[in-house]
Amino acid sequence: MNIAIYAVVLTALQTATISAGDFTYHERLDPIDDTLLVGVVADQPDAKLSIACDHSRSRTIYVTLDTRGVLAPLSSSLLRELRTFQYRVDRGSVHRASAEYTHIDRAFLDGAEGRAFAQRLADSERVVIRVDGTRGPIDVTYDTTELRPLIERVAERCGDRRLINRLEDEA
Repeated sequence: MNIAIYAVVLTALQTATISAGDFTYHERLDPIDDTLLVGVVADQPDAKLSIACDHSRSRTIYVTLDTRGVLAPLSSSLLRELRTFQYRVDRGSVHRASAEYTHIDRAFLDGAEGRAFAQRLADSERVVIRVDGTRGPIDVTYDTTELRPLIERVAERCGDRRLINRLEDEA
């Protein structure tokens, strides 16, 4: 289900373009079922990072990292594995989240860990993300300069009150 949501969000988002750092904001109604699709996307040679939501799911954001490499599974089953998603914002400490490796090339965060990730990026200048690949760590760096207004907009349009409250408490 997460894979389908992710694919719909990335392929269907094509309106209202606003950029900050490496990220571009997209918002659109799905032409099939009028579901609101909202997100920010940053594309680098090794991976594409998205912070998004759609109203057919729940009113909460999720984070996907779609890598160009193969992620390392814990077992022979490549689906629904919880693995480490490490990230470092600016020159701060390393944060570790439990990501679902929902496909051989995709890491997925949601809930509290997804909101914490988005909140930390809001006032940062860069983030380095590391996931486990079959050929070693996959590291990706993104410019997050001036990302707060885009994350606030995603949270607002998604109706993610918990993320909105976290961002307001921090401001």
